[in-house]
Amino acid sequence: MKGTGLTLCSARPMDRLYLYVPPEEYAEATAAGARWDETSKRWYTVGVPVSPGLTRWLGDPDADPVFVVSSDEAYVASVQVLCVGCRERIEVVCLYCESGMDLEMGEPVAQITLSNLWALDEGLAAQLAGWTNFHPTVREDQEAGHYANHCPHCGAVQEDYLLHSEPGEVFFCIPRAEPGTVTLTRLNGSVKASGDIGFGV
Repeated sequence: MKGTGLTLCSARPMDRLYLYVPPEEYAEATAAGARWDETSKRWYTVGVPVSPGLTRWLGDPDADPVFVVSSDEAYVASVQVLCVGCRERIEVVCLYCESGMDLEMGEPVAQITLSNLWALDEGLAAQLAGWTNFHPTVREDQEAGHYANHCPHCGAVQEDYLLHSEPGEVFFCIPRAEPGTVTLTRLNGSVKASGDIGFGV
């Protein structure tokens, strides 16, 4: 990432591990301490080592989740903005891929952001758990929606369309960001996610 003026950081720790639970075993999984992620529609547990009562649901060789993008060179991009609610200065983040593959089109992509994330693979979800203010939205008419930034002071959702959609917005074109404004934290391994792809031109 030479010449971009972006700041690189080390990855945050992983702590969420997804489980593969058949419908007839949902009650058992709940009793054993498994948690349900409404956004990705999957069961998970937090922490390592995994509780002995949950190990039977680790791994599923037949699972084939549908994702929009995969990347071996993904980052969490973070910037400081003013909260749309209380106007306090807060950190907001997004998923940035220096390179990757559009899995729907079967074509390579470069220097993209993903907004309105709604599905993450287990490795990505575990790493993003380190950013506690970036989590699924909760609305009155639904249990959970896409991932979004939330203000740690007032709880206001910082909608992605205010951060990604137009030139001049903080995540519109990360490679052209002003030096020192965006911090990139490299994610470990290959990640997959579903959301809206932004190219920033």
